[in-house]
Amino acid sequence: MKTLVLSDLHLGSKNSHTHQILEVLERNSFDRLVLNGDTVHSLNLKKFKCRHWRVLDKLRVVGKSRELILLRGNHDYKAQDACEGFGPQGVLPALLGVPMREDFKLEVDGRPYLVLHGDRFDPTLNYKLVSEMAGFCYGLSNKLNKKLAKWMKKKSKRWSGVLKMVRARSSEYARSEGFDGIVTGHTHFAEDMLVGDVHYVNSGCWTEPPCAYVLADPLRISLHEMPD
Repeated sequence: MKTLVLSDLHLGSKNSHTHQILEVLERNSFDRLVLNGDTVHSLNLKKFKCRHWRVLDKLRVVGKSRELILLRGNHDYKAQDACEGFGPQGVLPALLGVPMREDFKLEVDGRPYLVLHGDRFDPTLNYKLVSEMAGFCYGLSNKLNKKLAKWMKKKSKRWSGVLKMVRARSSEYARSEGFDGIVTGHTHFAEDMLVGDVHYVNSGCWTEPPCAYVLADPLRISLHEMPD
């Protein structure tokens, strides 16, 4: 079975590269699609344009003919926002026709891998004001200069230590739970490396180029980037 992993589509965002999302869905052969969190940017569906709905429609079609795994991200809804009955955690599953999960387990070449969004390893999400200010500054710079926005976001992630923390903490968690590898998203920076004895893969995002995705089959798992 061949698995395609996409994270951080951020549908509803002006920066979501919807044409490239559709391209990777149409040109790759796969039996299972794992949406690894932040599939939507906001549950405010008024922000969705036709191009965002086209991607959602394609995802619904995929879910009818192939296995579709939907994992929670911090933009889809925050874990603490879960309501009894139908709440924010039910909107995206209702649109796609599949339940939302916290994680998913893969086996590659006889080795167990864990797939999850990764926001649980980011302590900066606890500082709401800092996160909102960073988002505002990034959004403003993106309107002025996309290259500047990308540079600012990369630098801010590195200066705050988020990349290092998510990488280290997720790898340690995988190790403690008996996994040989872990696939995360959240940071928006695609990575493929060994952290000690754990294979760490980050599937990147679809809001800033180069957009990236992960392919896994019974023998190997690999990171791929779309051309700018």
